[in-house]
Amino acid sequence: MRRKPVVLIAALLGIEGLLKAWAVANLSPGVGRALLPGLLHLGFTLNPGMAWGLLGGLTAPLAALRLLVGLVIVAALLSGRVRLGWGWPLALIAAGALGNALDGLMRGAVVDYLTSPLLDSLTRPLTGETFPIFNLSDVLVFSGAAGLLLHAGWTERRAGRPTPDRRGPSQTKENP
Repeated sequence: MRRKPVVLIAALLGIEGLLKAWAVANLSPGVGRALLPGLLHLGFTLNPGMAWGLLGGLTAPLAALRLLVGLVIVAALLSGRVRLGWGWPLALIAAGALGNALDGLMRGAVVDYLTSPLLDSLTRPLTGETFPIFNLSDVLVFSGAAGLLLHAGWTERRAGRPTPDRRGPSQTKENP
């Protein structure tokens, strides 16, 4: 079981590497192409930082941090200390972190190639800006984090621990 998430990481890194190479060869900045009209479009940028260009002057430290996160997760997965159910979301996070780390180290910037008009319509009223262009690695990190949160909630419910807003009268301080 411990090797399957690591195989997934390697496969996702290969797919992301191919997608980024294709994007560099076939896409141009400022030229969008509809992939799923209104939902997902292709675009192109080299991002030296994070979303919305944050920390753009820290490409090397960001790449090193991403690499460290990815390698620590891989080591944890290989050690067999990761409990069942946590490995798959962690594998997604590791693949995403390593995918963007490799870009930062090899290209000096992360290749981003996906845009979302739907997400643009949600962020523009809040921030005045479009949603940042992103890539598969970003989707993997987001999906892995969501998976961890869902698994944590499921584990908590399964353990039968009451949440603060679901306590009955017998579980309050006044009625021990």
